Amino acid sequence: MRVLFVLEQPEILQALQQPEGVNPGFGGTSFTTVRLVLALAQDQAGTGSTLQLNIGAANPPVASFHGIPVVDLANATDQHWDVAVATGGSLDALHSGHVRLRSTRLLAWIRHPYDWDKTRKAKVLKAELVSVGKAQYLSNALIAGWHHHIDNLFCAERIRRAAGWANDHPAPPLQRRQLRIGFMGALVPSKGFHQLAQHWPAICTSLRQLGVEPQLEVIGGASLYHFGEGHPRLPCAQDYGDSLEHWLGAELGQSVRFHGTLGPERYRLMASCDLAVVNPSGQGEAFPATILEWLSLAVPVISSQRYGCGDAMRYLPAMQISSSSQIQQRIQDYLLQPRDQQYILRQHCRRVAELFSAQQPLIVSQWRLLLQQPTPRVKVNEYLNGKIYRLLLREWLVMSLQALRQRLRPRG
Repeated sequence: MRVLFVLEQPEILQALQQPEGVNPGFGGTSFTTVRLVLALAQDQAGTGSTLQLNIGAANPPVASFHGIPVVDLANATDQHWDVAVATGGSLDALHSGHVRLRSTRLLAWIRHPYDWDKTRKAKVLKAELVSVGKAQYLSNALIAGWHHHIDNLFCAERIRRAAGWANDHPAPPLQRRQLRIGFMGALVPSKGFHQLAQHWPAICTSLRQLGVEPQLEVIGGASLYHFGEGHPRLPCAQDYGDSLEHWLGAELGQSVRFHGTLGPERYRLMASCDLAVVNPSGQGEAFPATILEWLSLAVPVISSQRYGCGDAMRYLPAMQISSSSQIQQRIQDYLLQPRDQQYILRQHCRRVAELFSAQQPLIVSQWRLLLQQPTPRVKVNEYLNGKIYRLLLREWLVMSLQALRQRLRPRG
């Protein structure tokens, strides 16, 4: 059975030198696609599998990736695939006709909650939907019906190895005189850094009143997803950067450092942080990969329980926020905890990451089951508790009300 995974950022095939390495600085969609193909290939022996795995991209930089054939989709329009797997950008290219594939089955691997656009395009292309997070599966079930759900692969050990940890590495102690807070993500509005920036001066004032000097380490830039970085001083678009400068004010040159898009070296920087903030609203998050990377390094995360962030944040109730205005209080609450309580929380964070890591064999098996079906007879997914269903119903009502207000708003 010939299977093709369509890759959005083929440059990652040159940058990812070691199969067991971490993301070398590309979008999470491209990295998880490559990770899955490698995991399926490594799992082939002894399974009796007939999967012939291929990676497809327009003008790829290599012809083979760790023994897996790489197909140039610009010159392979005559090939036929039993199954083709497309993610967001590649799904757009297929829908627009810029990329053409001949396949018996097409899987649309959706990476955003409430993704009306991608589900509509998948329906036009007669593709089967696959969601990557538990909450995201339910959100897209509300707009597209029951479909496949398989969590993304995650490996905490890769993260720790890249950070230089030994197996018995202790949780880093909190230095009372300085509090290092990390933010990692693309500097685009959907990742929510501006929601932290708006409150950062007030956070700094409150911490200094406690005798603690804050330091904000910002990892990432707009280039992570090939967006332009036109701002002269910050690694983001001009208008977004101007807004960030306005909100951060004098703290920009004092307590805030922008590191841009980093490679594997970012994990050593992350490990030096005491706390992290991830997408305060959860907007656009389907799977909590960024949260899990911080947790792997025993760094507690402040984030929302909304959308895909909730898959991980439900294990950290004391760090959850319902709005960005609560970030300051969560930081103070953590800072004022006894050191032994901080240590217990850090160890708990590590175990949450390991819980997700332990799912890898199941995830690979679920994908193998999905790919080897001759027809989409079985929906590969799982069922959740009633609390999550109620949470998603509430989100659905909020989204529907917002859409109705948009339609009723007078045009002028």
